Amino acid sequence: MQPLQIRTATLADYPSLEKIYLEARRESFPWVINPQLTDFERDSHHETILVALQNNQAVGFLSFYRLANFIHLLFVDPNHQHEHVGTQLITAIRQVATGPLQLKVVTENEAAQKFYAQLGFREIKRDLLARPTNITLEDTALAHYPFLGKRK
Repeated sequence: MQPLQIRTATLADYPSLEKIYLEARRESFPWVINPQLTDFERDSHHETILVALQNNQAVGFLSFYRLANFIHLLFVDPNHQHEHVGTQLITAIRQVATGPLQLKVVTENEAAQKFYAQLGFREIKRDLLARPTNITLEDTALAHYPFLGKRK
């Protein structure tokens, strides 16, 4: 097996990323009614997208609002979860972030909360009025950021 490759996604990657997004959401987000392949392009519009490739096949992706250092989407093919794909995507985006990363996670998604906590993310806000309710997390592992690592 070749090592995981991470690069900026191209339009040619979209069909694979659409499938990952659809399958992972069906499995993890039961409140999303009638998800479609086209949701990926709509939901990641105007974002930087990193794709994780294993043997030239997309196995995960991360979409990122660069100006806000905000991770909007991070999804891994259900067949490749627990293979450190998400961790490597976070590591890659930290290399280009200009400030601590932030993201939102659904309150009920305890697996995602645990994953991000292990990487150094901490809760900074809880939105109980949103449906579904969510938590905003911020990365505290600043030593992993080339642009921030020397700050105290």
